[in-house]
Amino acid sequence: MRQRRATTGPMATGRRPARPVERVPLPAGAQRPVRVFVNGEEWAEGEDWTLESGAVRFHRALRPRPPLGLGRSLMLALGIGVYGDLRGDTLDLQYARDGVLQAVNVPLRAGPRDVAGGPA
Repeated sequence: MRQRRATTGPMATGRRPARPVERVPLPAGAQRPVRVFVNGEEWAEGEDWTLESGAVRFHRALRPRPPLGLGRSLMLALGIGVYGDLRGDTLDLQYARDGVLQAVNVPLRAGPRDVAGGPA
């Protein structure tokens, strides 16, 4: 029997969806208190996330934004709208370093063993 090709979604374009992110390393020198914001909403420690060996481990996986291909990037540069599944979670961390509170937006990138890339 012949297989049908998907006409919508990530498989229609031949791209696989981005892997979920379950663990994000803390920035160097980060200390408690640590606060985590996902999509602008504060998540509770112990309920939504825990600190483990210098990293934040999420109890629910975060979804990174899928990468734009060359075609979609070119279309955006020309001012043409891009449709499809471009949604993903945003992650902001607030932490202390040397007694000073700092905040950073963490780009989510699935990597080896589901570890996100650190802050840029």
